[in-house]
Amino acid sequence: MVGRYCHIEVLGMENAAALAAVMPAVGLNPKAEKAVDMFREWAEEVGAVEVKLEAVEKTDRGAKAVVAVRAGPWEAKYYVYLRKEVELQFTSTDAERVYQMAHVLKLLGVKAEPKAAERRSLGRHVWQIYATTDALASKAVLPLFREALARAVEEAAEKGWVEAEKAKRWAEKLKAGVTTAEDKPKFRIQINNRGALGIIYMTTNAEKLGQYAEELRSLGLEKDIHFTTKPPEGGKLGALHITVEGVKKLAELSHHAESEEIRQKASEWLNHLLARAEESGGREAEEKLKAFIDEGAARGVLTLTGLRREVEVDGERHVVEIRRAEARIDEDGRLRIRVEAVVDGVEMEREYTFFRDKGNRTSGRVSTWTHAPGGREADIKRLKALSTVIFGEAGALTDGGRLLKYTRRHLEYAARFKEVKEAAERFLNAGVRGGAIDEGL
Repeated sequence: MVGRYCHIEVLGMENAAALAAVMPAVGLNPKAEKAVDMFREWAEEVGAVEVKLEAVEKTDRGAKAVVAVRAGPWEAKYYVYLRKEVELQFTSTDAERVYQMAHVLKLLGVKAEPKAAERRSLGRHVWQIYATTDALASKAVLPLFREALARAVEEAAEKGWVEAEKAKRWAEKLKAGVTTAEDKPKFRIQINNRGALGIIYMTTNAEKLGQYAEELRSLGLEKDIHFTTKPPEGGKLGALHITVEGVKKLAELSHHAESEEIRQKASEWLNHLLARAEESGGREAEEKLKAFIDEGAARGVLTLTGLRREVEVDGERHVVEIRRAEARIDEDGRLRIRVEAVVDGVEMEREYTFFRDKGNRTSGRVSTWTHAPGGREADIKRLKALSTVIFGEAGALTDGGRLLKYTRRHLEYAARFKEVKEAAERFLNAGVRGGAIDEGL
């Protein structure tokens, strides 16, 4: 004992789990959450939790499941309503009982904090616990409890008390479990009809929307470049949209930010996005998201100057050695990448120019030369080899062989080089500010 405080140390999983189970529900020290997590791990191993589906009953608006639970020394019985959602509810005028019921749910992995409410019909205050589908289906919830709820849903559907298609979705979600992050938006991540990746969160809660936007801003993401927001008005849904450039920025921060705290927070956002992509968009959305993350993580990692590489272009091998590279934005807002190199023993000095067309799309080009050693045909071969090293691809030959052209994706590839990264990002971000977001399709 030190003054008013009592310090307790517990050794061993079983003892820690037992402590978590008997902790008073009222005034539970937040630092004891780790012990509660340990209880769930231990409970699965030794069968310290029992869950029984006692009944499924018809109601006026659907069905009701009665689920009995024993967790450690606690026994509780919950009513779960199957209406527009799967809804667990408990209400009482006895605050201590409500907190105890919430504590048992916490031991099961269900996050449902008690809230006070005024019940005018009773002329007094009551305390309530309320949890809906996603909280009940979270992967943090013990499978025993999720499986019991899934059985209740299936039984109600078989008896015609719940619409079959809706019940199927609920049951699948409860059995498989969903990844939820209480401090992150529940994004819908899907491939749209244009083949682009959409990352959007919609809500009527303006405070939540502002909180998420501020968290992204605090990491270094810029509004209208890396994310956009639309506040809710007149009861209509507002939205938070993370752009592809925002995904890449998060990946860059998670790997290269100087602050360990920022690297950690950016990684948490990415992990959450990946989990949401898997659950809301499927394999295609997840793979596309991973590709953008890989691209962002690669930014600024490599150095062009001094790079020596052998590449194959149009079935021929070429040796490329880059002696110097620099990138800048000129007075007209165009990005210029100047490179000095030796290709197949021939010295080259070229400047690639990137600009935006009337539709705000990114385009780039470089000229081929007739007066180069071996003439234009030989120059094209060497220039394609050089471009492959810088942009990942040779580029498209146009204008009668006088130009090689490039798109946004080529420039994004080049941003992995330190000499190009800063100027390329400023150029791309200026384009987003100037008009529609170019997703590089």
